[in-house]
Amino acid sequence: MRNFGYLCFLFCLSLASCTSDPIAQLEIVVTKQNRLQTPISFNIDKELDIGLAYHLLDKATGEKSPLEIQPDGSLFALLPSLSEGTNVFELRIGAIEVEKGIKLNKTDQGVEVSYGSKPIFFYQAETAYPAEGLPDYYKRSGMIHPLYSPGGQILTDDFPTGHVHQHAIFNAWVNTMYKGEKVDFWNQHQGTGTVEHVDILETDQGTLTATLRTKLSHISLKHGEVLEEEWEIKVYPTEDYFMFDLYSEQLNTSQDTLYIVEYHYGGMGIRGSKEWNIVDSVNYTNDWKIQTSEGKTNADANHTKASWVSAHGLVEGENAGVTVFGFPDNFRYPQIVRVHPTMPYWVYSPMFEGEFYIAPGEKFYNKVRYYAHQGEPDANVLSSIQADLTDPVQVTVLPKK
Repeated sequence: MRNFGYLCFLFCLSLASCTSDPIAQLEIVVTKQNRLQTPISFNIDKELDIGLAYHLLDKATGEKSPLEIQPDGSLFALLPSLSEGTNVFELRIGAIEVEKGIKLNKTDQGVEVSYGSKPIFFYQAETAYPAEGLPDYYKRSGMIHPLYSPGGQILTDDFPTGHVHQHAIFNAWVNTMYKGEKVDFWNQHQGTGTVEHVDILETDQGTLTATLRTKLSHISLKHGEVLEEEWEIKVYPTEDYFMFDLYSEQLNTSQDTLYIVEYHYGGMGIRGSKEWNIVDSVNYTNDWKIQTSEGKTNADANHTKASWVSAHGLVEGENAGVTVFGFPDNFRYPQIVRVHPTMPYWVYSPMFEGEFYIAPGEKFYNKVRYYAHQGEPDANVLSSIQADLTDPVQVTVLPKK
C-alpha cells in the first residue's frame, strides 16, 4: 500500500517553501468542451524521486494540483478544470497538502472504500446470506453493496423483496449455453449457476487515488468454473460527488465455449434502493427516475442504446442517485440497456443485439464509470465525463527549456 503524503509533508515545511524550477512543461489539449475534475495520467522521460512530492502548476490560473506517483511509475492528477483548447502546465517539485484521500479498509467481510470520512461503497468478499426464511441458494459474494451518495444515502439494495437474486452492483450472464445445456448465472433459484468472490488481489492506496483488484468465479453448478473474472476498481478523489471506474475482464478457464444467447437482459447490473421497490411494502416510498444519454426516461428507455444511464429518487427524504457510463471500447458500444418497467434495476445488455461467445482461453472485457450524486445529475458533470471518455484530453510532455 502506498502513502507518500507523510514523506511529502516532511520534505516541505510549508506550502510557501515548496518552490522550484519546472521539471517539464505539459500541454493538455481539450476538444469539444471545457472539462471538470478530469483524471489524467502521463509519463516523463526522467526517473522521479519517490521520496519527493510533485505538483502541476496551471500557467493560466496559477492553480496547483497535487500529483501521485502510480505503481507503474506514471504520474496521476485530478485537474479541477480544463478549458477547451491548449492548456499549459508546469511539473514542479513541491507538496500540495492533501487533506483527504481515498481510503481502503479491509474488514472480515470485505473492503470499505471512503473519501475522507464519507463512505463510498463496500465490496462484499465474504458470502452474504438472505434474510431468515429465504433459501440459502440466494447467497452471494463478489458484489458492491452498499453504494452511497455523497450525503450518505444508500443507493443500492441486496436480496431485494421480489427479486432476491439481484445483488446491488453485480455482473452475471443470464441465458447461456455451455456443454449443450442452459446455465443461468444470474437467477440463482434456477439451480444452474452462480457467481462467487475468490480473492482480493490488490488494495493499493495512494495519496489521491485507490485501486481495488479482486477475483471472482462464474460457476456452473454441474460442471464447475466456466469464467474467471477480475475486477479492477479505481476510485478518484472528486469533490461534491463520487466517481470510480470498474474494469471487468472475464477469462474462459474451461475447455468448452460459453455461448451468451440472444436475450432481453444480463450483464453488469445495478439494483436501486429498497425505497424505490414498489413490491417492498415495508420500505417503498417513491419510484426512481431514469434518464439516458439519448433523452429516454422510465417510460421508453428499455431496450434502447445508451452511453450513460442515470437513476435517482428520494432516499431517506433526500434526492440522490447514480449515473453509469459505458466506455467507448466496450463490445457493441453504446450498448442496449434493459430497464425494468416496474422494478428498480437496469443493466447493460449487449446480448439483446444477438448471440456472442467466449471461447476457451479467450477474454471478454467491459468497463464502466460510476458517478454517484446528490439530487439529479449535474448536466455539466454529465457532459464533461462523457467527453472525457469519448474525446479524452491529450497530454504532451515537453522537455525542459
